Amino acid sequence: MATENLSNFSLISRLFGNLFYRCPTDPILAGVFGWLQQGGLSQVWVLETDKQTQSAIESLQIPLDLTLLAQEYHKLFANVSPAISAYGLNVEEFVAFRKERAMSEVESADHFGLLFLTASWIEDNLDSVDAQRELFERFLLPCASQFLNQVETQASLPFYKALALLSREILAAMADELDEND
Repeated sequence: MATENLSNFSLISRLFGNLFYRCPTDPILAGVFGWLQQGGLSQVWVLETDKQTQSAIESLQIPLDLTLLAQEYHKLFANVSPAISAYGLNVEEFVAFRKERAMSEVESADHFGLLFLTASWIEDNLDSVDAQRELFERFLLPCASQFLNQVETQASLPFYKALALLSREILAAMADELDEND
């Protein structure tokens, strides 16, 4: 991922974080699905795409019945814990990490989606490779593989399978970018 495209990482992180963190019928997501259906993700996706990636992007951008997707969300996350503590992470350490960087407090920091949202906030507000690297090494990467594999395996609808696949791709690209900055 080229340096000039890092702002797209922030946008994609915010998008994916909210899609994991919030039920599809949450009013905060009201405009998101319309944006997706207009090809918004295709426009900001900066990584090379193969057939599988392109199919995943299309799966996120097709028109959806949000009531059906909300049912899938509740069923999926009743079976797959979105809690970062379920993957061995210390939530109090994550809260302290956020607090040290003057991030706002949240109702529940014990959620995978918040890791993506934190990455986006750091990208937009701190311009700190060290903070981004620490987030990835201490919190995001240690639980992402387990969580995303479970989501992809247990999701019934293509939407969450695609979200998991694309999440892995964008996280791998950003981790590579952080390694290159060493």
